[in-house]
Amino acid sequence: MASRASVFGALIALLTLPALAQTAAGRWNASVDTANGPFAFVFEFVIDAAGKLTGAMHNELFGATPISEGIVSGKDLSFKLTFAGDFPMTINYKGTVEGNELKMTSTFVGEPPGGGPAEMSFTATRSQ
Repeated sequence: MASRASVFGALIALLTLPALAQTAAGRWNASVDTANGPFAFVFEFVIDAAGKLTGAMHNELFGATPISEGIVSGKDLSFKLTFAGDFPMTINYKGTVEGNELKMTSTFVGEPPGGGPAEMSFTATRSQ
């Protein structure tokens, strides 16, 4: 009897985890102010059954850049973006979903281009 209850409890926990992680799935619109004016972009997140975060960041300058090392834990997420080209760079992102807002912090690995801030906070909003 106790083992049946344990199995049921574990099953409920496993089914609840993907549901919580799905709060980050979807499209998120964001914009940050830079020395060259506003920089608008869209995050598109997909979360698989195991809770792994995948997707891409889209904007006019870089096109689609796939995310790597994506992790979701409840309402928190983290991932990396790596840009190639003339000025290769990697940016680490951490965020928390709060309803239709995604509070994010981005941190450059190494020296940011143009001497900009190494860390920046911003809020993305869920696309309707």
